[in-house]
Amino acid sequence: MTKLPYFTLEDGEIAWNNPNKTEKEKELLRYRGHLLNTRIKYPLDYKIMLAQRRIKAAIMTWGEDNCYVSFSGGKDSTVLSHLVLSMGYKLEHVFSNTRLEYPDCIKFAQDWCQKNGIKLTWVTPDLMPYEIWKKYGYPMFSKEVATILERVRTNKTVNPKKLKKVKRFLKYKDLEISARCCHYLKRKPMLEWQKCSGKNVAIMGTRAEESQIRRVVWVRKGCIYKTKNQIVVTPLIFFTEKDIWDYIKIFKIRLADIYYKGFKRNGCYCCGFGCHLTEDNNFVKLKKMNPALWANVMNHWGFREICKQCGVKME
Repeated sequence: MTKLPYFTLEDGEIAWNNPNKTEKEKELLRYRGHLLNTRIKYPLDYKIMLAQRRIKAAIMTWGEDNCYVSFSGGKDSTVLSHLVLSMGYKLEHVFSNTRLEYPDCIKFAQDWCQKNGIKLTWVTPDLMPYEIWKKYGYPMFSKEVATILERVRTNKTVNPKKLKKVKRFLKYKDLEISARCCHYLKRKPMLEWQKCSGKNVAIMGTRAEESQIRRVVWVRKGCIYKTKNQIVVTPLIFFTEKDIWDYIKIFKIRLADIYYKGFKRNGCYCCGFGCHLTEDNNFVKLKKMNPALWANVMNHWGFREICKQCGVKME
């Protein structure tokens, strides 16, 4: 493979959605995909250096007053916060409280920020979660699958390639399934907060290893990129799950209590994304941790019926 000397964001954007790519554009995408795989294999100390460079570049370019850390109290955002603090920066931390966060993570976020002298801001949605589920549908299987199933159910156009990709889920096309709660509970409130606060540089703890979508975003845009509403910085993009845990061990970081109760990740406690893939899913763990909350999710919010229809284990 020929290594191209220089690539621009514009090159990547133009090439990605072009069905009639030139050889140069194809080579660009192949190279960036290869580069991503190579960097994911870098040793942890080198990834830490790359992450610090991204953080510093964002702050030097847009200023500390325009930057904030997207903080969920989870392990990835805690590592990100530790990295930022290790560089001497005390950026505002913004917690998107969807009203479905684990109590352990809420408490941890408060304690972590208080201990480190960091301003913590809470952002909450205008709508209640059950209002969104009732109107649009429940989050099941994955964001991509749920989005496609909703489009099919509401007679909207779907790319044939995407339909083929989720073929085995099409038997659920008539069920009330949707990924819209991600937008209304998290993305929309955060964008509104950014507009009001004047801070539009979001430093996030997302990692390419977590999903194909995130890999694609890096190939197209890199670690720092602009969207219509914000500037996104992803310093941990090359970190693997092992890197995160190694970092936590090296720096002796105490995480939120849920990680010592058998949970591997945080997020909305009644999210159905990925629950069809494992017997020990979010719902099963929630019942073990908080039976009363689990009963409310199943009986009052309607998850019992949708889980039955989707063949997802609940307890």
